[in-house]
Amino acid sequence: MDKEILVYKRVLHNLTVSQNVQVLRAVNEGIRPHTAMLSGIRPVYETFDVELLNFDDFFKKNAKAFETEEIVILDDKRDFTVRAVMAKVRYHYDFALADEEKEEARRLLHVVEKYRDVAKKEYESETALLRSMVNELQQTPDLLDRFGITDLVANLKRENEEFEALYNVRAQNVHDQQLKGNTAKYRTAANKAFDNLCKVVTGLTLMPLSEDEKTAVESIIDMINGQIQQATVVYNRHAGVVAGKKKDDGIVGGEENQ
Repeated sequence: MDKEILVYKRVLHNLTVSQNVQVLRAVNEGIRPHTAMLSGIRPVYETFDVELLNFDDFFKKNAKAFETEEIVILDDKRDFTVRAVMAKVRYHYDFALADEEKEEARRLLHVVEKYRDVAKKEYESETALLRSMVNELQQTPDLLDRFGITDLVANLKRENEEFEALYNVRAQNVHDQQLKGNTAKYRTAANKAFDNLCKVVTGLTLMPLSEDEKTAVESIIDMINGQIQQATVVYNRHAGVVAGKKKDDGIVGGEENQ
C-alpha cells in the first residue's frame, strides 16, 4: 500500500487549542465507522476516544468564559442571515410556478442543503463552512439576482468576515493564551493518543489485509491527511490575519515601527 500519513506533529503544535480540538474531533468521527472492520485498531482507538473526550470536555467547560458579548452578537447576526438565505431558497423551490424556475431553485437548494446544520457548528468550523457556502452561491450570480438573494448573500459574506476578524485577532489570542496552560495536560494526552493511533494505522499498511480492510485503511489515511491539510490552511490563514493586525498597529517583528 503506497498511502502514508502526512507529517502532522508540527501542525498540531502550531494550532490554537480550539483548532486542535476540532481536528481531533473530525478524525475521531472519521475513524469510528472503520473500527468494526479493523480489529487491530480498536484498542488504540478506544484510548484515543477517551483522551479526546477528556480534552474536549475540559475545553468546553472553560471556553465559554472567554467569549465576549460582541462575539456572541456577531455570531447571532450571521446565524440569522444564513437562515434567511436558506429560507428564501426553500421558498422559491417549494412555490415555483414553472418547471424551469423550480430547476433553477433546485440548483441553489442543492448548495444550501449541504450547509443546513452550519449554525450548530463550533465557531471556527462555522466560519469556514459559511465561507465555502458563500463562494458556492456566488458562482451563480444570475440565480441570486433572479431569486432576490444577492444582497442577503453579500451581507452573509460581510458578517462572516467581520466575525472572523474579531474572533481571530481579539478573542482567540486571549482565549488561547488563557486556555493553553490549563489544557496542556489534556492536550498532550490527546495528541499522544492520536500519534499512537497514526502509528498503528501506518503499521497496518505493511500487513497482509483483505481488500475490504485495505479500503478501510486507505479511507482512514485519506481522511487524516485531509484534516491535516485543512488544519495547515486554517493555521496559515490565522497567522496571516494576526501578522496583518500587528502591521496595522505599527508593529513589525515585535518592535514598533519608527
